[in-house]
Amino acid sequence: MNPTTRRARGAAASAGIDDTGTGEPQDRVGELEDRLARLEQRVTLADRGRSLMDQVIPPEATRHFRQAGREQLLGMRSIVDFWIERIDRREARAAGSAVDDARERIEIE
Repeated sequence: MNPTTRRARGAAASAGIDDTGTGEPQDRVGELEDRLARLEQRVTLADRGRSLMDQVIPPEATRHFRQAGREQLLGMRSIVDFWIERIDRREARAAGSAVDDARERIEIE
């Protein structure tokens, strides 16, 4: 089956690729390497957005926002630590282990 017949049946070639089937493998590898280099040099949407934000927001504000995000994470860590400690105390009480041994009973007459 030749490439023309294949396309006639609906299997189109990929965009930017010559699908004549006459090229040498080394030529094909070279084409793919060139294409990859062009793709890697493209400016991504994230790069464009970061560049725009750098123009709009001063560096000092960026530092404040980064620190605020860090503080939020530290706050979440505090909440998690609190609940872990609470669970550990509850399990210790249920097991009657170290919590009961550490307490001193005072009899009231």
